[in-house]
Amino acid sequence: MRVLVTFAVDAEFAPWRKRHNFQRQELGVPHSYRSDCVYQGIVHGLNVDVYLTGIGWTGVRAGLYHLLSQKPQLCISSGLAGGLKVALLRGQIVAAREVFKGSDGGAKVRGRGRLLAIAEESGATLVDRFITASQIVSQAQFKKALGQFGDVVEMESYHVLNMTTGPQVASIAIRAISDVVNEDLPLDFGKVLEPDGRLNLRQLALQLGRYPHRIPALVRFGRASEKVTVTLADFLDKYIAAVASKSPQWFISEEEAVVPV
Repeated sequence: MRVLVTFAVDAEFAPWRKRHNFQRQELGVPHSYRSDCVYQGIVHGLNVDVYLTGIGWTGVRAGLYHLLSQKPQLCISSGLAGGLKVALLRGQIVAAREVFKGSDGGAKVRGRGRLLAIAEESGATLVDRFITASQIVSQAQFKKALGQFGDVVEMESYHVLNMTTGPQVASIAIRAISDVVNEDLPLDFGKVLEPDGRLNLRQLALQLGRYPHRIPALVRFGRASEKVTVTLADFLDKYIAAVASKSPQWFISEEEAVVPV
């Protein structure tokens, strides 16, 4: 059995990468818009590939298309996310019954009931709706407003799960809450972070120069987020072990449903 897991950036993946000694391999996919790579490792005896999508969804991810064409038995869209409901706490693991592209009730991907059941048995909280946004939602007022339409906001899950429908790969969106609904992020990360997760040092200097009083909050947020990524790594270990105890055919025949705009 082979499992494919996606994260947006290496910072989300780092604790799990170190724990299982994932090794980077260049994919060498023709027509890729960037130097695509995969991280390969063994988790509970299973071959696991990890692909970093980048933040948001710009460009064509030829590497991800290639990995999905190899027909892994399971694809997990993972990483950090913002909570849109008061009940969701920092560090909580959530899995989506449905993932919507934006908040306007358009295209969506429905979660697979059997995979969701395993996630819940493993300790995740099932929520009705992830919203895959096109930009980072930094301010509490906007998260509260978005909470009218969903439970969790992130930036990649719809696109990843939508890509799994063509090759009919079983998939699920699992996230860890890094910031809660009533919390402003310490910076406008949409300006500070590059798509691959690297800091834009010029923008960082500009924001910190303008708002130096936010530096302590930024440090606290960074430390808290690191702890959340460890919690996520713990859950992925538990979840993959639970999936491995089931026959792949137990869930692979169930169809994913995509509702177009």
